[in-house]
Amino acid sequence: MKLIPKYLTIPIIFSLLVACYALITGKENQASFIGLFFYGVLFYGAPYFLHSMFMVLFKASNQAIHAGFIGITLALVLISSMWLLPQDPSGLPIQWMGYWPLSAILGLVFIGGSIGIRKYNNS
Repeated sequence: MKLIPKYLTIPIIFSLLVACYALITGKENQASFIGLFFYGVLFYGAPYFLHSMFMVLFKASNQAIHAGFIGITLALVLISSMWLLPQDPSGLPIQWMGYWPLSAILGLVFIGGSIGIRKYNNS
C-alpha cells in the first residue's frame, strides 16, 4: 500500500507540465494557470484516485496495484501522445471521450493479466 502515494504523483506532475506548456505557448495566461492545473489534476487523476480507492478497499496485492497503475499510465501516455504528437485540431474532446474508458479497460486488462500470470506460476 506504500506504492499508492508514489503513483498518485504521476497525474499531478503531468497536469503541472500541461499547465506550464499552455502558459509557455501563450494559449493561457497566469490567471488561468491555477484553474488549468487544478482541473487537470482532477481529470487526469480520476482514474488513479479510483484505482487507489479500489485497491485499498479490496486489499489487493502489490502485483495488482502495479499492474493497474501501469495500465492507467499507458492510457495517459497514449491519449497525451494523440494531443502532443500529431496535433489533433479538436483538442480536448478526444481526450475526454477516450482517456477514462481507455484507462478503465487497460487497468482491468493489466490486473486480469497479472492475476492470470500469478495463477499460472503457482500451478
